[in-house]
Amino acid sequence: MKTKDECIATLRQFKNDCASKYGIRSIGIFGSVARGENRPDSDVDVFVELEEPDPFVMFDIRETLQSLLGCKVDLVRLREGLRDLLLKRIEQDGVYA
Repeated sequence: MKTKDECIATLRQFKNDCASKYGIRSIGIFGSVARGENRPDSDVDVFVELEEPDPFVMFDIRETLQSLLGCKVDLVRLREGLRDLLLKRIEQDGVYA
């Protein structure tokens, strides 16, 4: 399991390399890793804002990040209509890459 700073660095590099390919506007982490409360078996909660919603792009991003981070990734697309509770968590804990 990577540290918060390692996760952010990995996401920053991923965004630099793949923003135009996937249409990534912003990306970051939230949840236990962002708060520094993660355990060795924790997943990484990642949020992403895309230019165009596409489930195949989301799948590709998740699979690539799981490989880069070496753990399970829960990927959430920032969008209108996102559940209030989830949006509040992202606003409270979110760290942009």
